[in-house]
Amino acid sequence: LLEGLINARYSRQKLPLLEAINNRLDLLRYQTRLLYDFKLISLDRYEYIGRQLQEIGTELGAWIKQQKRSQSQD
Repeated sequence: LLEGLINARYSRQKLPLLEAINNRLDLLRYQTRLLYDFKLISLDRYEYIGRQLQEIGTELGAWIKQQKRSQSQD
């Protein structure tokens, strides 16, 4: 995710990269849930990771929305 975010920051065509990152973030959410379901991480860890992923998702969603507005104005 970090590599993708850095690449998007410096790219002229940000939206496709941001949407790909959003897909990866969704996959990471499912993988985290599997870790918890298989008892490979504790509930506390699962909740902490969930909050962090939610915050990243919120910021990423805002960036995607801003890029879509920017493209519609062009």
